[in-house]
Amino acid sequence: MPFFNIYIERENMDFYQPILCSCCGKYGRYEAYIEYHVLRFFCIPLFTVKKKFFAVSTCCNNIYLIKNREKGFMIKRKQGYNVFLLEKDLEPLSENGCHGTDAAF
Repeated sequence: MPFFNIYIERENMDFYQPILCSCCGKYGRYEAYIEYHVLRFFCIPLFTVKKKFFAVSTCCNNIYLIKNREKGFMIKRKQGYNVFLLEKDLEPLSENGCHGTDAAF
């Protein structure tokens, strides 16, 4: 039985931004969550590493990595009403069948 282990934890954040999706052309919103690795000794969490912030579009369920970590931390600190995610802040990780805005028409 290992004394140390690492597990991945996901936490939904209170952030909703309405969008017109550039992938499918529909109205939706971004919902944000944070994913991080936790080092545990037996069942006691010691510290967290590798924090990554993600946004999911509700219209087509595409997942985006939030590249601007400062915006991710502002959302985490519940200052999300001051944060607007732009295309330059996001890196697409999955495209669920989207082929550009022409697919919606």
